[in-house]
Amino acid sequence: MIVKKIRNRKIEKPKSWQIGDLVDYIRHPHNRNPQEKIECAGGRNFLSSTHAGQKVEMIALARESVHSAMPITHWIFSWREGEQPTREQVEEVVDMFLEKMGLAEHQTVYGLHYDTDNYHLHIAVNRMNPESGKVVQPHKGFDIREAHKILAFIEHKQGWAAEENALYAVLENGELARRRIARERKPKQPALDFEHATGEKSAQRIAQERGHAIIKNAKSWAELHEKLAGAGLRFEKKGSGAIIFVGDIAVKASSVDRAFSMGKLCKRLGDFEEGTYPDDPGKIAPEPVSSVNREEWNAYQAAWAATPETTREKEKDELASLRERQASERKRAFSNLAKHGLPVLNIARHCLMVQQKRERRALQRRTSRARGGKPRFEAWLRAQGLARQAERWRHRAAWEQARHTPAAPQRTAEEAGAMRELDDFRKYAEAVNAERYRVTCIKMDEDGSKKTFILDKKGGMTRGFTPEEMAAHMPEMIRLQRRGENIYYTPLSEKRHHILIDDMSRDSLKRLQKDGFRPAVVLESSPGNYQCLLTIPKLGTEHDRDVGNRITERLNREYGDKKLCGCIHPHRAPGFENRKPKHRREDGSFPQVKLLFAERRECGKALELSKAINREYAEAAHKRRERPRVIPSGRPGDPSRAYYAHFDNIRRHLSIEDYSRVDAMIALRMRANGHSREAVEETIRACAPTIREEQAHGRNWQRYAERTAEYAFGMAGDRDLVRNERYRELWRRIEGIEERERRQSKTRMR
Repeated sequence: MIVKKIRNRKIEKPKSWQIGDLVDYIRHPHNRNPQEKIECAGGRNFLSSTHAGQKVEMIALARESVHSAMPITHWIFSWREGEQPTREQVEEVVDMFLEKMGLAEHQTVYGLHYDTDNYHLHIAVNRMNPESGKVVQPHKGFDIREAHKILAFIEHKQGWAAEENALYAVLENGELARRRIARERKPKQPALDFEHATGEKSAQRIAQERGHAIIKNAKSWAELHEKLAGAGLRFEKKGSGAIIFVGDIAVKASSVDRAFSMGKLCKRLGDFEEGTYPDDPGKIAPEPVSSVNREEWNAYQAAWAATPETTREKEKDELASLRERQASERKRAFSNLAKHGLPVLNIARHCLMVQQKRERRALQRRTSRARGGKPRFEAWLRAQGLARQAERWRHRAAWEQARHTPAAPQRTAEEAGAMRELDDFRKYAEAVNAERYRVTCIKMDEDGSKKTFILDKKGGMTRGFTPEEMAAHMPEMIRLQRRGENIYYTPLSEKRHHILIDDMSRDSLKRLQKDGFRPAVVLESSPGNYQCLLTIPKLGTEHDRDVGNRITERLNREYGDKKLCGCIHPHRAPGFENRKPKHRREDGSFPQVKLLFAERRECGKALELSKAINREYAEAAHKRRERPRVIPSGRPGDPSRAYYAHFDNIRRHLSIEDYSRVDAMIALRMRANGHSREAVEETIRACAPTIREEQAHGRNWQRYAERTAEYAFGMAGDRDLVRNERYRELWRRIEGIEERERRQSKTRMR
């Protein structure tokens, strides 16, 4: 998954127009683009249940924010190709996002679109607090960093694939950690968008590739100018900053590297000195950004070059003439207004800047329409009937990685056998008997922060290594440890549980063995601290996952870490060092994780415990299915009687895990059978608490009933009624509507 915060670029439009356009687009994208479809949509914290009403509410509240030009923030969460979230998962994403951003009580409109191969969720949230009347700044402006943390939690909870360069990851124990990513110089997002559209290197990338080393290693301004001129670039000072010209395109020097700002360069090279460059440096020829589809890209460039040169020259002349006229207007206007003071002058500068930018864009759009515009490279490929090449271009990153990734170096058996860590792993793997092993590397800082990455993770997916693959990667793991990483193993098996008991003392380890539990592996993770692994077969029932988690929870509560409750959990890798800062010795070394015991065996006592827990789950499921039927109370046609009749029907056909979803289903059925919104809302408020096995103390049932009725009688309810049209007769029979109408008809005839 990826997350983006969309910048507001329509500053010239009134605030109400911008909000209206955004909300209309999220709810009805097909009005703007017929190919763009809406899967599901919703709103939060509105009084109105209609689209028009919610739009008016959001505009009215946003208008009250005097100091904020645009209090509405637009976010996008996008899934990978082939991933399709359900409505419940979308609702969960919205809930997590708003809660962690501190905007749970704010007006929100969201919609799931699928106009491309990727499902993507648009969220528009009003940062204007309806109670305080103040515009909230989530996380003091660092909301993008927080959004990446939220993304990691969403991927972990719902099981989506993470991007290869994701900033954060959630470990198996639910702890968030920063991933260690090598810093890479790459263009900003607008330049990357240009490269994806045209297949051509952006000016920013060319400046980075040709000019970075020159500027970084220059010992004087003269050397810098001379070598940049040789590379076809030009360095100039503009205002208080610096720009690099790639042909006639200007690139901010600080966008090439933050160390290349004018202030930092002057500290290193002295006061700025002008350079001498050729009067006509010549045009830099387009360069392909990727080696994928090279021949097709050359044909694409040739087709575009067929545009008459006179047309392009004319367009350049028009743009240059417009810029000269605008510069003259600025000079004349500012000289006349200077006498009125700096505040008036600043207002004039801003207004004139907006007006002139609008004029330039209008000219560019007009000339682009006149010549038809340059098509996107992928669209051009498809228009030429080259669908296969278009797909290759779309996924060029994975294609290039597969083509250029070198094969793992082969090592002799003598070299591999000489490694202590590999010997320990072989003994450990023989005892654990897992099918694959995940390797997690965590770097721990003195302040308690962590950075993590999974060694086998490719394209957001992790399956673990086989024992043979582990042997090939062992030298890499040793290099990572020397660099300061902590190495962890997680055994993975389809037919076995590997139960970890963590943070054990010597006494608790003895007590575990005295109680009849037989671990396959015992590790000393640090002096006086132990970990052990129990291996048992899975029972092959629907409760396998829950059984494994409950065994882990119970055994750790009794013998080890009382907070550990997940069956699939990483543990210290034997043979490697425990590089926690608190374990650092006086000489700077760290204790080794020792493999004290390793023997392949299954724990009979733990297997008996798993069978007992499985029976508990099976009995609980049986009781839910066999629970006595709820006898609807009240007279026929009474809403509460209808509620219990529908609840009994749902319970007999489904295993109820989410009572909120059950209430939503009942509300929709009651609406279909003719009950009013007020009756449904009151019935939910009165009856919903009575079906819960455990009462939720302090819950606002009135607000809960309002939200449930809002779903049933809103846009989402309209859509779900259409989808479930075939069940309407069944819903009527459940309430006995047909029988009641038949009796009333006979009574009238008498």
